[in-house]
Amino acid sequence: MQNRTIEYYEQNASELSARYENVSLDSFHQALTSYFDPGSCLLEVGCGSGRDAARVVGNGYDVAAIDASRQLLAEARKLHPELDGRLFQLTLPCQLPFADKTFTGFYSVACLMHLPASDLHSVISEICRVVRFGGLVSVPVCRPDVDNSGLDEKGRVFNLMPVKEWLRLFASCGFDGKAGREEPDSLGRPGITWITLTLKTRN
Repeated sequence: MQNRTIEYYEQNASELSARYENVSLDSFHQALTSYFDPGSCLLEVGCGSGRDAARVVGNGYDVAAIDASRQLLAEARKLHPELDGRLFQLTLPCQLPFADKTFTGFYSVACLMHLPASDLHSVISEICRVVRFGGLVSVPVCRPDVDNSGLDEKGRVFNLMPVKEWLRLFASCGFDGKAGREEPDSLGRPGITWITLTLKTRN
């Protein structure tokens, strides 16, 4: 993950966490609880404030959650003490500190979009190594705030690949996938839309 992207989250962790905590993402969590059996062990890639990991734990799942930002992880520990021992500071791409097929599956909300195309294959392949069943991934379909070089005004990297390209990439790393319906931005930002990819490993 690019340094300027991480720096933005480091410098704005408290403000961003407060904003994230006011969003419920009900449709994503309904999809997650439908896709994974209760009690499943899941990996969250890009946990931010811990909002989703805490909800997943509350719904009866076991979770390990990773993020590149130390400050966001500090906020997550303060906001969600139930995540103690479940949070890991890791900057992608890297080798994940988990054995092969440790997790039933994984999920990722608004994280993989921050990785340049040159890193995505190795990152997704490494995720595939540690999961047995599949995953759910939320990626942007449209972001009018991102310029032609793939950066927003804050200098963050945004990979706005077409949905077909995301699915082709996941397929090359061992996941068959399908796309859900396009949804409006949960923070109410005009022109920004998202889609959830449902993935199944080919093990």
